[in-house]
Amino acid sequence: MSLIGDINEMMKGVRQSKMSIWVGMALALLVTVSLTLTVQLWLAQVVCLLPILVALLAYYIPTYFGLKDRKRLAVFGLVLFLVIGLSLGGALYSTVANYDVQEVSSDDNLLVGGTVSPSHVEPGDPLHFSVVLTSGNNSSNVYLLLYNNWGEPSDNPNFTMAFSHSSSLGAVYTYNTSSLEEGIYYFQYGVNGTALSETAQSFGPVNADLNKVLSNSLMSGTVYSFYSMAVLFYILILLTWWMDRSKKKIFEMEQKRAQTKDKKVKDAKDEKFVCSDCGAEVPGEADKCPSCGASFEDDELKCPQCSAKLLKSDTKCWNCGKKL
Repeated sequence: MSLIGDINEMMKGVRQSKMSIWVGMALALLVTVSLTLTVQLWLAQVVCLLPILVALLAYYIPTYFGLKDRKRLAVFGLVLFLVIGLSLGGALYSTVANYDVQEVSSDDNLLVGGTVSPSHVEPGDPLHFSVVLTSGNNSSNVYLLLYNNWGEPSDNPNFTMAFSHSSSLGAVYTYNTSSLEEGIYYFQYGVNGTALSETAQSFGPVNADLNKVLSNSLMSGTVYSFYSMAVLFYILILLTWWMDRSKKKIFEMEQKRAQTKDKKVKDAKDEKFVCSDCGAEVPGEADKCPSCGASFEDDELKCPQCSAKLLKSDTKCWNCGKKL
């Protein structure tokens, strides 16, 4: 037997066990949490597909293992997306709390060794920003850009840096401050001269109490989990419920039509009429009289009282009014 066949047999055995639903929920939890953390932390280029993938897996894995009741599935979804949100928030906090500052340089190497120290402070603590200008002088227009991830775009400050000293690489420019707003920052350096030159952005510093960073990370992870993933999950539940309901209605309509058709056939079989030749009672579906053998062609009969031509479906004579 092939590997796929072995897996199918194993899955069949699991689905038939008493613990199948619990296995499905545990597997859905493991797969969705792992996928969310992997994409968010290492595969940011496909993050736009993450909510769709997680919603589909969160629905179909438990369903495959027998969780068909949509109310129970909805309750499971609440727990699942809460765990996903808290896990994501915890992972983001760990990344922030343990990051190391990465030095930045411009593509043309006009600016090199851009950094900040220390990497983690609390509001009011001093921060030291520095970058080396490799070509220029002590009066060049070197500046620092800071982007506060907790603030509004309009709050992003631009600071002019001052010449500090010369080094083997060039002129060292610095900026010292202890008055930054609370938040998590990204920094970048630039210089204006004959041409604008800027470094890439780098993460840092963290200018906030780490306990607050943790609570904010857990909150933002949970909010992201529910507004981007859980919404799609519950839409999927509603869509499948509506489709099943529509299928049920169509099936009930087809059954009703079949019952109506059977009733009409039965009523036709129960109908009886009188043979115009011998006066015997004849079943409605008969093609000839069982008593005298007279053939009923083209559904035409004769009234036993006035001999007027009748149809098999007639209940009384159109000429004399005799009931048949």
